[in-house]
Amino acid sequence: MLSDQERIALRDIEARMVADDPSWARAFDVTAARVARQRAHETAFHVVAAVVWTAMAVLMVVAGAPGPAVFFAALAGLSAWMIRRLGRPARTDTAAA
Repeated sequence: MLSDQERIALRDIEARMVADDPSWARAFDVTAARVARQRAHETAFHVVAAVVWTAMAVLMVVAGAPGPAVFFAALAGLSAWMIRRLGRPARTDTAAA
């Protein structure tokens, strides 16, 4: 954690850098937007995959095929885990500080 004095110094440095080169600061905004868009696409993919795997598992149960049903249920579980993992904020390593 930064002290109040260090936070003020950091904000001052950031303000000076933005004043010197505004395009440099905008590059970070563009990158953040791209990362957010990519994360949204990944989440959407895993949601669709989970729905498809769940439907396939139900279909296999109805068809009387327990092996494939377990396989598709496992894939649905994996997709659900990925959705949950993608929803978490990025982990920061505080042990290194």
